[in-house]
Amino acid sequence: MSAPNTPTVDIGELMRRDGYRDPREAARALGCGYRWLMDGLNKHGFPHTRMGRSKWLSEDNIREIRTLCQVPADRTKIARLRRNTTSSATKPARAAA
Repeated sequence: MSAPNTPTVDIGELMRRDGYRDPREAARALGCGYRWLMDGLNKHGFPHTRMGRSKWLSEDNIREIRTLCQVPADRTKIARLRRNTTSSATKPARAAA
């Protein structure tokens, strides 16, 4: 018996049509390395969608990864920078010898 004539479906084509990106495209969109992104997906719980063995990222997933990796401002460093810039502006310049 032969297999029925069913059209083959390219899962990548369907996922891209629905707005998903593969990890290589998502890494370019995030501005990071492919390996770093894959480590985040596999080990650190970055959000993604799995279809079989392949991983796909939506725009919402990419946005959430950016939020997860955001480093908040350190208020002590900002205060120190302000002190240093204001104190150096008040010091007189050295005279040329």
